[in-house]
Formats: sequence, C-alpha cells, structure tokens
Amino acid sequence: MSDTFQRKPPRERRREQHRCTCGARFEVGHYGDPLLTAVPVDIKCPACGKSHMISVPKGTEKNLTVELAAGPEPETGGSG
Repeated sequence: MSDTFQRKPPRERRREQHRCTCGARFEVGHYGDPLLTAVPVDIKCPACGKSHMISVPKGTEKNLTVELAAGPEPETGGSG
C-alpha cells in the first residue's frame, strides 16, 4: 500500500473584470463561491490608484489579486 495521498486539484481563481474612470480595465481574482454572502471591499485601480468599492464572497476579502486586464476589449455582442 502506498503512503502517498491524493490531493484535490487546485481550484481555479475566479476573475471578475472592472473598469476605472481612468479607462483602465482590471481583474479582481478570488477563490470564493459567488453564491455565498457578499461583503464590500475597497480595492485600488492598478493603473491610477483610485479607490473602488466592490463586492466579493465572504472569506475571500483577504486573498484578492488585482491586475490590469491584458488584451483587447472583450466583445459584448449586439449590433449597431
């Protein structure tokens, strides 16, 4: 019998996109379940440092990542 154990694969960090009034897009990452109770958190825009109040699942407020969103603007659908 092996004395190794099976580990659960790491959960993927959920990434939510936000936009600052300076025009920067940024992502806030957390491991929380979006169906849990949300709590307000103050985060700073990584481009200009402006404060933003967002909601994240309770228990994730101490383990957030805030990064500029790379790449082109995502398509939102619709037609003109």
